[in-house]
This record gives sequence, structure tokens and C-alpha cells, in this order.
Amino acid sequence: MQLAPAGDHAFLVELGDVTAEELHAANQRAEAVSGVVRSTPGHSSLYVIFSDTPDGDALLRALRSTAPFTPRPREREIAIAFDGPDLDELLAHVHATRETFLHRVDGMRLTARYLGFRGGFAYLDGWPAEWAMPRRGTSRPVARGSFAVAGNVAGFYPIDSPGGWNVLGRTDEDVENRISAGDVLVLRVRRGLPIAFHAPLAIVTERPFDTIAAALADRAVGNDARAPVLECPLACPRVTFTRDATIAWCTPSLDVRVERVRAGEERTFGRVVGGLRGYLAVGTNEVPIAKSERGDRLVIGAMRGPHVTNIGDVECEVTPQLDRVGIRLRPLRALDVTIPADLRSIGMQCGTVQLHPDGSLVAMGPDHPITGGYLQPMTVLTSETWKLAQLVPGEHVRLTAELVP
Repeated sequence: MQLAPAGDHAFLVELGDVTAEELHAANQRAEAVSGVVRSTPGHSSLYVIFSDTPDGDALLRALRSTAPFTPRPREREIAIAFDGPDLDELLAHVHATRETFLHRVDGMRLTARYLGFRGGFAYLDGWPAEWAMPRRGTSRPVARGSFAVAGNVAGFYPIDSPGGWNVLGRTDEDVENRISAGDVLVLRVRRGLPIAFHAPLAIVTERPFDTIAAALADRAVGNDARAPVLECPLACPRVTFTRDATIAWCTPSLDVRVERVRAGEERTFGRVVGGLRGYLAVGTNEVPIAKSERGDRLVIGAMRGPHVTNIGDVECEVTPQLDRVGIRLRPLRALDVTIPADLRSIGMQCGTVQLHPDGSLVAMGPDHPITGGYLQPMTVLTSETWKLAQLVPGEHVRLTAELVP
């Protein structure tokens, strides 16, 4: 068992070769440690986040405990229409008829070992080893609800996304963020139904990317600092109000504009300047707030790790590939790092920085995947993650662990 710091509030715990039951037992013990706000299982690891200074000694004591483990799995049935584009290829590969396959898969029990990829994608143990299929050579668009396999692991795609697994079927059930590590899924055979999905540009959220700007807007209208806000990338949309209210618009530079509006009135605050995201809060009362100042948002403090590399200071260009999941950064100079070929998926947090095989870095946002199988050379400090929210394509940014004492 090995611990490595992962930013200023977390540890990565490598557990070695463990079964799914051993992994979930360790996760349950880690969650019980005082100060732990979340423990995320990876394939054979835990990513443990504390509310304040992490207590590694207490965490190790809990993980080495021999107290009995009480499993607490949830069980649910999921109906699947097995009409996917890769089913015939699997049947030919394993020399099985469609009837034999459907008979065996109906009632099959799969266990969610850990989560990752997008929106709670669950890596499911229990797919027959003799039905293993290698991951496809290239990714292609995959519809939400698709059931797919790679090797002897299965999973449901929770949202429309690129994917390289073998798609065997599809469910019409909502699986986005509906499966937890340790859950037992019972597969049932059925005909599928079409599913539509739409995501607006501006979103109402209780998990803003720039938590400081959002909290300031909320406080200006008398709300709790964690009340929902409208997060607006690029521009504030035109908003119609259905009741009288006090509203506050906060810019990336923390300039706050407060107004009183009447039911039926419309407002927009136009294009966001000085960053990427502005925040609109709706409350009842105007509350005076002090003017806040911000530091240089293009110099972002980080800590090395949890993986050990020689990367401590890197200048990058912000690419157009960015959203609340993460920001892809192109280093201005190639990074001299050897990426292990057998790296297993581990947990992550907002601020995790991944190194991808094409040499790019991806800094994770609030909608980050639960786990990922890429090298994590550094983690942005909790107090600095607001800077990731405000990065604009084409800007040059410096990620540095060298300025942190």
C-alpha cells in the first residue's frame, strides 16, 4: 500500500492487486476517516479528498484495519436491446449464435468495480472472459445508453460521446450518474427505444467552475454562497423573469452589477470580458459587498503529483477544446516524460492535470470524469482552480509547482 500527495487536500492510495470486494472494503474504511469528504475507487486505488489538511496517518490506520467489512451493494435491473453495431462481430469472434448469447446474457449479474470516463461511466466486472473483445482501434460517436465491452469489462455510455468500446446494445433507462461503485446490475433483454439529449450553453448549477465569482454574485443578492447560479460562458443570455427579484451579474474580474427587476422584464449583460465565464444570481435583497481583487489568472499554482515526473513548471497555449469537463492545453515545448504503458485508472478531482499520449495536458473542471487512465504529473491548488474556469482559447498560461513552498 502506497500513499502519494494529490494536491493540497488529497492522497492517492495505491492498493496493489485487489478484488472488487477488497477495493470496496478499503473505500468504505477510507470514507469513515474524520475529515474525508470523498473517496473515489480506481481500478486498484483510492483517491481520497479531505476537507482540510489531509491526515495520512489516520488514513493508513483505517485502511490497515482488520475490522470486518459489511458489503452494502444496491441491486437494479437494466433492460437492454441487443441490436448494437458490433454484436455480429462479437458473435463471430466467440463462435456463438444470437439465441445462445441472448439466453445467457438475460439475468447476467455485473458489479460496478469503479467509475470513470463521463457522467458516472461504471466499469463492470463479471463479463464472461470467453466473450472478451479488444478495444476498437479508433473512437467513433456513441449514443447515450449504449452497452459496450472492452476486454472482459462492460459498461453503459451515460451520455453521447466518442468511444472505442464494442457496442452491443442500448438501454432507454437514464444511466447518467445513476450507478455507484459496488452496485450490482442485472441485465434483461428487451427492445430499445430512441433517446434524445440536449444541453444548453448557459446552465443553472450548484457546482460553479469559478466558485469565487459565483459566491460573490450570490452574496450580493442575499443568497447563501452556495445557492444555484446561472453560469454563462462567453455571454449572458437574454433572461425573462417570472417574478420580482434582485439580480447580480459578476464578471471574471469580480465586478458585480446589481439590479432590481420586475416580473415579465428581460435582461442580458452581453459578452463576457476578461475571462470566459460570468455568473448571474437571483435573490430578494441587495447586500453591500466589498470590492474583491484577483491575482494573475494566467499563472496557476499547483503541486507535483500524485504521479512522480520531472514536470514542475510548464507554459501552455489554451486550445478551443475546453468545457466544464476539462481544458486541453498545448505545451509550448515538448515534455520529456515517458508514459507507462500499463497505467491503471485512478480517481481525480477538479484541478487534476493529466498528460495525454499526444503530449497535451488536460486540466480537469467540476464535471471531470470520476477516474482516468492517464499520467497525473500535477494537481492545481484548490485556491487556484477558479483560474481554469476563466481560461480563453489562444491565451498562454503557466502551470507551476515551483512557486509553491
